[in-house]
Amino acid sequence: MIREIYSAEDALEVLFDWPRRQGPLYEKALETCLIATVGGETAERAQNAFRLFSRASGILAKDMMYPKDRRRNHTRHL
Repeated sequence: MIREIYSAEDALEVLFDWPRRQGPLYEKALETCLIATVGGETAERAQNAFRLFSRASGILAKDMMYPKDRRRNHTRHL
């Protein structure tokens, strides 16, 4: 299944449904996305935390594996 994440709220849905709710990357992504939803954290920090979690969990799409400047004119949201 392919799912595009556009906001901290979208990321939280994935995190809340994640079967293994543990580990430092999961916890950091969860905390950062929760704080971002109330304006206490930037969307960029939430995006980075969720991207790290996703990459480590093996659910990040191949075209999102590298920083934006290393991809070919692809722009995606959180």
